[in-house]
Amino acid sequence: MLLIVAGLTGWGHWQNRQLEMRVAAVERQNQSLEQAVATMASQVQARKPDQELEAALERVTETIVRRQRLLERVEGLTSGGAAGFSGRLAALARQIPDDLWLTFVRLQAAPSAMRLEGQTRSAELVPGYLELLGQEPAFIGETFSVFRLACPEEGEATQWVEFRVATEQSGEVSQ
Repeated sequence: MLLIVAGLTGWGHWQNRQLEMRVAAVERQNQSLEQAVATMASQVQARKPDQELEAALERVTETIVRRQRLLERVEGLTSGGAAGFSGRLAALARQIPDDLWLTFVRLQAAPSAMRLEGQTRSAELVPGYLELLGQEPAFIGETFSVFRLACPEEGEATQWVEFRVATEQSGEVSQ
């Protein structure tokens, strides 16, 4: 009987050791998993966007959008279309007759206004020039409210006639 009790005790110790080894293995695995969780948590934290960086990105994006809008407006002013300055200047140059010189050109975009001054040898050239401008797409719908022709005083070179035409919005009516 003593032998059976000693055998059962030995077998109990052996099983106890086996279980302790399994517990130790599970604890090591648990520690390893806890370390992996901690590493992943720090990686997730590192991947969170920096608030200052996000704010700076938003400011840069807003600046780019504003500059794009400004660029579109500038391109609209310089385009070859009817409202652009370059289109209007090209039309002025295209239609100018011989013996007529522009000495002053003022084009204003907003509000739309214009003033032209110049000299000619023949007063009849001015209305013809304005009629030709009226056929240009850049000047369709323009109405001049100021029209002035002036001959120089006696004693001056009487071969020149000075002219001025302006739209009412230009504020040049009284000049």
